[in-house]
Amino acid sequence: MENELLRQELNPFMPGAGMQPPELVGRERDLEIVDRMIARTKLNNLDRGIIFSGLRGVGKTVLLVKLQEMAAGKNMLTAKIESSGNPDDDYEAIFHEINLAAMKIHLVGGLKKRLGDVISNIKSMSFGAFGLSASVSRESSAQTSENPFKLELLIESITTELKKSNSGLYLFIDELQEMADEPLGTLMSIQHKMGQRSLPFYIIGAGLPNLPGVLSKSRSYAERLFEYRTIGQLSDADAAEGFQKPARRNGRPFTDDALNELIKVSSGYPYFIQAYGKAAWNASGSNPIPLQAVTKSEACARAELDDGLYSARWQRTTPTGRRYLAAMAKIGTESPSSTAEVADRLGKSTGEISMTRDKLIKLGLIYSPEYGKVAFTVPGMGEFILRAMPSDGQVYDGR
Repeated sequence: MENELLRQELNPFMPGAGMQPPELVGRERDLEIVDRMIARTKLNNLDRGIIFSGLRGVGKTVLLVKLQEMAAGKNMLTAKIESSGNPDDDYEAIFHEINLAAMKIHLVGGLKKRLGDVISNIKSMSFGAFGLSASVSRESSAQTSENPFKLELLIESITTELKKSNSGLYLFIDELQEMADEPLGTLMSIQHKMGQRSLPFYIIGAGLPNLPGVLSKSRSYAERLFEYRTIGQLSDADAAEGFQKPARRNGRPFTDDALNELIKVSSGYPYFIQAYGKAAWNASGSNPIPLQAVTKSEACARAELDDGLYSARWQRTTPTGRRYLAAMAKIGTESPSSTAEVADRLGKSTGEISMTRDKLIKLGLIYSPEYGKVAFTVPGMGEFILRAMPSDGQVYDGR
């Protein structure tokens, strides 16, 4: 028992939302792009923001966290939020994180004090109908309408000071597809204006595959405002490194046939790598870890995925939504489904089920890769539905 507990304590694999993996693999190009942005910022050269889009479980949040650490480590002012979909909450989070970042920055030459003065001045302003006036800041119904103006003034003032110190403001936003058009449109307009004024403000956002379309719908110039990066499955070689490097570093590598099986069952999804790696490590008392441990632990890994990715999402929707998802799964678990075929399976017209589809899209369970098509946002969701066939009567448990 003691050996088993020690083995689990040494397990390098840990699936979790946004948790840094023991080995970040396959994202070298994305790291290089942000490294280039930082270098250009130091030279007072302009760049575009970056948008990362992809399915859930591919490591978008992990990548954002890593990129923020990289930028902050090279004396950029960085702030990170996760969009809630509520405009007031998102504005509050942006202001809070930018203020916090300005308090923590380590640059010398009086920059920290200058940033503090800028923030204090803007906090004491209110925006009247006839221009700016100094007043005591207070919560009011007018606060929401003032937010776009205050945010633009804050970012312009901060980036003006940062530019003098060869630095810039990097705003990282996760789940960006959830953000309402206000403040989303405001943020894009601000980045556009700052670019025109040669001021270093960049949005680095991540979201589901429909995110580029959301941005384009909000602002017509979104295509030119960002560099778009699709974050997908890892190659077999990268997946092998994701398993083997941390395992070897912790003294218990996988055998070749065990590694080949892990690559196969994980399908190159970083979250799956953590789940299958954790289960195989815990199931084996041998060194190296053999194929038998992988096969024996697959049910445990699937249960981890069910709990971490699928069950709560299934419970979150209505019985009508579940029937829609089940129809999609029966059509095909991997490729997009035709909305007309989904409607046919449900005995409805596409118009009758369009509201259900839109609600599932808003919940982030499905997206539309092209007109007339829908697909799951979570890899393996269709297979889960067919395998587990959860009851339509299952009640959302609040997770």
